[in-house]
Amino acid sequence: MSTHTRRTAGAPSTRRRPSGLVVIAAFAIAVAAAVALIAVAVIAGRGGGGADVSGAPPLDLTGISQTGMSLGDSNANVVLIEYADIQCPFCAHYATGVLPTIVDEYVRPGKVRTELRGLAFLGPDSEKALRLVVAASLQNRAWELQDALYRNQGAENSGWVTDDLVRELAAQIPGLDVDRLFEDASSSEVTAQMQKAAQQGQADQVPGTPSFFVKIGDAAPYKIEVPLDPDAFRAALDDALQG
Repeated sequence: MSTHTRRTAGAPSTRRRPSGLVVIAAFAIAVAAAVALIAVAVIAGRGGGGADVSGAPPLDLTGISQTGMSLGDSNANVVLIEYADIQCPFCAHYATGVLPTIVDEYVRPGKVRTELRGLAFLGPDSEKALRLVVAASLQNRAWELQDALYRNQGAENSGWVTDDLVRELAAQIPGLDVDRLFEDASSSEVTAQMQKAAQQGQADQVPGTPSFFVKIGDAAPYKIEVPLDPDAFRAALDDALQG
């Protein structure tokens, strides 16, 4: 997939990317041809907990349609694509500090649809969390679960994505069948969706998370480089809506 990049002047480095110790994380997924995908992950030596978003209110998705990993009107001409890792603290910052504005001002009115492409760059907890979010997407509840996980994000690969935590969070999401969620998490359908997102990330040369692309109509997506603040995304989305 060919893409180009639109940048906002002064955009800071606000995503997990190569810096310091580089770890090669095998994201091997069984496919018909038995091909293993390798995801390059970066551990920057952060020893603390997850992002400090514990006080963030739940994302209000009332009345907004979901289809799989997509949120918003399927007929929206502009699509905001996010590559994310549930363990990434910058992804948590975006999800709790920027996404609510995008949802209220662009998604809810039907101007923009947003699509989540989950990656498992950072390790075992990333893969477990992603499997569960993709499983929730089979019930059209991916966005509620990923929001809840971000608001309870723990230290990377500390084992924070426990069954008990997920069951507690999932039980608070209306319309989500928790038993089915755990059954689906290990299904071939979820595995296939994870593989597809990883392949898309490789094709788009995603350097880290979160990474964002905008798609206008039938045109090829283009990458946007903007700070993780609402005003920067407003400018990028307004530009896209103007064509």
